[in-house]
Amino acid sequence: MALHLFHKRPMASTRTIRLLVVEDSPAYLYLIQEAFRKRAEHTHWDLTVAKDGEEAVHLLFEEEGRATALPDLILLDWNLPKVSGLDVLRRVKEHGTLRKIPVLVFSSSAEDDDIHCAYGAHANGFITKPGDNEALATIVETIEQFWIAVAHLPKVVRA
Repeated sequence: MALHLFHKRPMASTRTIRLLVVEDSPAYLYLIQEAFRKRAEHTHWDLTVAKDGEEAVHLLFEEEGRATALPDLILLDWNLPKVSGLDVLRRVKEHGTLRKIPVLVFSSSAEDDDIHCAYGAHANGFITKPGDNEALATIVETIEQFWIAVAHLPKVVRA
């Protein structure tokens, strides 16, 4: 007999999920965008892109006070130019409002030091980038199934 510890909620077909993708590789960014686009029949993903850590900080902090919407979820590359993924993560998790936004580190690294460092800085997950499109599609589907269908994302508004 199987024991079910949680039940999957049906995904709200009308809800838009704002995702901030911080990725410096144009090629990998394209693959990420395509993987989320293919999930559009299940969830409407509104992707905002930052090409480096500096741009991510600008989008999250410099836009404060403006009516721009905050992301519901952040997919953060670890090895970024200008401002590192670790620095972006630390700044987000030290901010009273932004710390509520789940941050998934998405890295080519699988090093224990990077994983421990990310979780030590309060990452909500650490995912190693896959090497093929099929595995990436599975990861995106899993993100959607957990963060949208199972977990409850906080509604974060600018203070």
